[in-house]
This record gives sequence, C-alpha cells and structure tokens, in this order.
Amino acid sequence: MTRSFLTRLLLCASTVFLLVSCQKDLSTKNNLPPDLAAASKMNSGLQSEKTNTYYGPQVQLGDGKVRTFFTVTHTNVPTEIGIEMTAGALQGLPDENVQLSFPFHKKASESTPFVHVLMDWNVHGHEPAFYQLPHFDFHFYMTSEAERMAISATSPLIDQLPPQQYWPQGFVPTPGGVPQMGKHWVNPASPEISGGKTFTHTMIYGSYAGKFIFVEPMITRAFLLSGQEVHMPYGQPTQFMITNTYYPTTYNVNSKDGKIYISLTNFVWR
Repeated sequence: MTRSFLTRLLLCASTVFLLVSCQKDLSTKNNLPPDLAAASKMNSGLQSEKTNTYYGPQVQLGDGKVRTFFTVTHTNVPTEIGIEMTAGALQGLPDENVQLSFPFHKKASESTPFVHVLMDWNVHGHEPAFYQLPHFDFHFYMTSEAERMAISATSPLIDQLPPQQYWPQGFVPTPGGVPQMGKHWVNPASPEISGGKTFTHTMIYGSYAGKFIFVEPMITRAFLLSGQEVHMPYGQPTQFMITNTYYPTTYNVNSKDGKIYISLTNFVWR
C-alpha cells in the first residue's frame, strides 16, 4: 500500500464498517472436490502423499535472493504457495522504496487462481501512522501482469466494488486506490487498527473493476528478522467469482535452513 490511498483510512474504516455491517509445512489438511478420487484421503492420506515444489526465477534483493514457490501433491492438490527469501534479502536493503514482480511457476495456475506476486519494500512504511514502519507488501495476484499494469487509480473502475456476496468476511474497502495495484480492503478488527497495538503483520485484500484481484500479507522487516512464526486464518467470502479451483485460507511466516517463507496454505476447493 502507499500513502496516497491510506491517508483517510482511520476516518473511513469505521464508517464503512458500520455501513457494510458487513520448504515448509507439508502436513496441511485440504478440502477436496467431491468428484476427485483423492477425496477419500482428506483426513490423513494427504499428510503422507508425495509432493513436488516448483520455483520461479530468483531475483536479487538486498544481499540475498527472492523467488516464488508452489507445492502441490501428485494428485494436483496445492499445499502451499508463496515467497522464499534468503536471510541476506533482509540485509543491505536500499534506502528507497522498491517494487518487484515475480511470476509463479505455470503449475500454480492449474489448481489455484494465482499468477504472480508484486512485492513492495517500504523503507519508511506508509500512512496511516500505524503502518509507518519498514515493511514488505506481498500481493498475491489473480490477474496477469498486463492486467495489473493497466489498473488506473483515476478510472471509475477503481470504485466499482464486487457484489457483496463476494466480500471477504470482516473486510471493508478503503477510499480511492493505487495505480497498477488496485483498491485495498482492510479488516478494522486488526490489532493495529482497533487495539492500537504495534503493527507486525496483517492481511489485506484488493479489488478492481468489480472483482477481487489479490490477497496481501503485509509484514514488517523487524518481524521477519525476529524468526517468529505466524499461521493466521483470514476472512473468506461466502461465494467466489472464479470457481472450480483451490483457495487458501491461512497466511504464514516461518523460517527454515536460513530461509524465510511467506506463504498461503490450508486450501479449500471452491
């Protein structure tokens, strides 16, 4: 997120809320489509089922490397999708904001809606005040790079909201939007918004032209350096525009063998 669209968040989030009143852990259990033979493995079989992990190209960041990854069972059930960062990627970071785009391996689009990740390094954070800490934004996009690049913050499409049955539980739209990114949706019950706690990590949704186009774990550099783990469920809609695919329900932060993973897991067939 950037300063331009968050400056009015504190004033607007509560108002909108009232108006709406609206590699890794491979043992994750998944909900499978009923027409698949693998459905009988839902409880314990998937925990021992073999998986493959597919990687995107490595990109230099700071003193380290960053790349996407996607882990899927041999029956094409996703178990984890995310970003892998070497420890050096948190060191030697530039003193200015950086934006990088990473494609997922083509296998990811066979069983999930995700296509690429847009990662922002915000050296001074951004408004409102509780987000003014050095942090990363990890936008998991369900649109192509070309579609994302065509997003205009001045177009009427930025304020064309999805039908309410597609709104994720607990999330509300913020004013305006960001070019080549979209309109951001926040959860007013997040601790940094509702409880005045220091921001460490949170989840954001994004929309444009009447549909949701990304989910965004937002995490401070300090929290990533701390080595603490997160396994946090986040609000889901009751209906999905894109169906017959798997959607994650949990975002995660964890470290292993000198690498840091920001991922989505606990996939459910929609």
